[in-house]
Amino acid sequence: MSNTPGCVYHVPMPIDDDHACTRGLNPSSGDARMKKHLRDSRSCTVGPMPVEQFIEKFLPPVSTERRNEILSSRRAFSRIPHGAPTPREIYKPLLDALNKSTKYKSRAPGLVFENASVRSEMPHEPGFMKPHICCYTVANAQAVQRTPITSRADLGYAELFIEVKPDVFLDFFVDPPSDADAEAIAAHEFVARYDNDKIKARVDRSFGQHIMYTTEIFARQHRAFVFSITMAGSSARLCRWDRSGLIVSRLFDIRERPDLLCEFLARFACASNSQRGHDETVVMATSDEETLFRDAITQHVQAQLGVEGDALAKAIVEHYEPGHVMTMHVHAIDMNNPECVRGTERFLVSRPVTVPLYITGRCTRGYWAVQLETGRVVFMKDTWRLPGDQEGTIINELNAAGVRNVPTVVAHGDVYFRAPPAEKKLTLSGVQHTKTDHYCKKSWACPVLNKKVAVSTHIHYRLVVGEVGYGLERIRGTRELLSATYDVFHAMRDASDKASRIHRDISIGNIILVQEVEGAPRKGYLIDWETSDKVDEHGHAFDRVRTGTWRFMSTKILENPERGHTLQDDMESLLYVILYCSLLHLPHDVRKPADLHTFIYNFFDYSSYAAGRLHGGDSKLANAGNRTWMQRVKFNSENITDWLNTVMDYHYPPRHLRREWWDRWSNPDYLDNFWGAFLERDDLEKDDAVNNKATKPIQRIKTIEDSRTPFIAPSRSEVKDNDTSIPAQPPILGASRKRLRQTSTPPPPRRSERLRASATTGEQQGSDSVRPNKRSKAR
Repeated sequence: MSNTPGCVYHVPMPIDDDHACTRGLNPSSGDARMKKHLRDSRSCTVGPMPVEQFIEKFLPPVSTERRNEILSSRRAFSRIPHGAPTPREIYKPLLDALNKSTKYKSRAPGLVFENASVRSEMPHEPGFMKPHICCYTVANAQAVQRTPITSRADLGYAELFIEVKPDVFLDFFVDPPSDADAEAIAAHEFVARYDNDKIKARVDRSFGQHIMYTTEIFARQHRAFVFSITMAGSSARLCRWDRSGLIVSRLFDIRERPDLLCEFLARFACASNSQRGHDETVVMATSDEETLFRDAITQHVQAQLGVEGDALAKAIVEHYEPGHVMTMHVHAIDMNNPECVRGTERFLVSRPVTVPLYITGRCTRGYWAVQLETGRVVFMKDTWRLPGDQEGTIINELNAAGVRNVPTVVAHGDVYFRAPPAEKKLTLSGVQHTKTDHYCKKSWACPVLNKKVAVSTHIHYRLVVGEVGYGLERIRGTRELLSATYDVFHAMRDASDKASRIHRDISIGNIILVQEVEGAPRKGYLIDWETSDKVDEHGHAFDRVRTGTWRFMSTKILENPERGHTLQDDMESLLYVILYCSLLHLPHDVRKPADLHTFIYNFFDYSSYAAGRLHGGDSKLANAGNRTWMQRVKFNSENITDWLNTVMDYHYPPRHLRREWWDRWSNPDYLDNFWGAFLERDDLEKDDAVNNKATKPIQRIKTIEDSRTPFIAPSRSEVKDNDTSIPAQPPILGASRKRLRQTSTPPPPRRSERLRASATTGEQQGSDSVRPNKRSKAR
């Protein structure tokens, strides 16, 4: 891990259970991740922003003194072809142009551009691929070269990256005409559409991979935002990513307008670390601080797991990587005066237990941390919250109300670019927050998938709590599973009864096991109260938006979220958490990993999209009615079977009990009494936990053309005369005269030429012949 002043790179990543690879980044799932990223991106992409505005808004001007270090932009990219069969013919001369320098001047002072795509075992396979071009500081470029090609350090050190497609026809977006009025922009679909399935798959794959690179940079660095560039032939778009989404510029040809790309790169090179997107509130720890961290974490692991030797060393690796300890600053709010900061507190962290493998949303990282002042082991939550109540404030209210089994706050506060002065009233000025949401309503913003893009503001926030433990996947047996979740049930009831609040995201990831007294059962804590909400006099959450983890949502919330979340929905979610843990971590007769995966997918994860929203829960509903799914699995433990069947009967009584048990679920006393008595059983299994594998069946994936396949752009004869699917672009997209003289066959027409030709034909044939925003299919 390298660092420059105020900047940390190539940070540790969580590892999977067998320490074989980074958790969540197994290359075998690369294709599925890429497709999901692509789907998710369409609801949070804002564009096309005028290029000059993009540069002016997001990067500061170059000072007069530093301007003397910048090469002239004149003919800077004249050797880049308009289009080519493969990306290599674009990025090779582009690299030469970007790295051009004289004794005193360069394109981007202090930065170098490298071909990262060749540093991979399988450079054309999702999960192994790397960007065509990565931009590094000089020191970091040398650090990357010292790592093996199997490493993902390229993305851990990248300042920005450039992904290349060989032709403008493969651009993922399509701009409206530069002179389009407000009505035309409001009707213009920004995401390109293709009739040709092969071209569509290739375009989707390319931009999906672009998103994956951005996701990894966010995960492998501490970032508030990331810049990237997407190239299609000699045409470029500038991109700015943050936790709300993506802002993308209009397309411009770098041969005809080299000044635009040169100005962007010059400003980027001369910008500070924070202006490039780095979070400077995370810095490298000293060697003494690393020793303090290692010793404190070792002692806490021993206390929690009671292990020694190799088992202890393996457990420590989950939280500590030698040479990779950082100090994270928390601008802590004064607990007695929440409008002021009491000061900046420092906490040591190393390997996180979780990082976000997506770009938008709360994007939470979680760490076992050590409070530098006291040496106490605590839990650090680094997240991007929505406007509203801070989670630390909510937890303090729960503690004040006497709610059991919720964490206690050590420190919390929003993250500022610079620490605010103590005892001064806080404002949002200087806070790290997203900007994509500021541009959704700009006059140039086009709809995506026929909808106006709307995204939420996210604010960088840190919460430190005193309880540190392990997730439910580390249960020792049936007794611990039911005991810990009973503790969570008490937290849910107390919050509802004493604080008029419900959690709304009961899931396996929001429950931890903490060994508080040696030899005593581990206690269950309900964490992550950020999506909780107050309830009205009828027990319904005021916020009627569907919230939670899909696989554990109640049947009512899955189908009718507008009816409002209640405590009973959280109780149902807790039931599903226990069933899910039982399937994965207790012995039963569904022994084939593929069969277990199918069971879990159909019961917990299946969804369908209709009438503008996701639907699901059919299997849960069917099981509630007649135990369709419970009949398909037989647990070795009669106790867990008895508990599950009884609680399912409480939730949805069988026909012969419905009159007598009509209030078994609406009145939580029944479940509380049953559960407490059940835990008194002497025969509850203590050490029957197993690790059941739920592996997706191997499927043959249809081969998609990748960058090795030469691309041939459709010629004029392959484009329908009346096709207006290719919107107008600036005239800079045509081939140069020199290129025209050198080729023996006519070059493909410019997109703008095709538009003008088709517009003329459309006027002659009438408006009914125009099919906006559908790419023509190559014949």
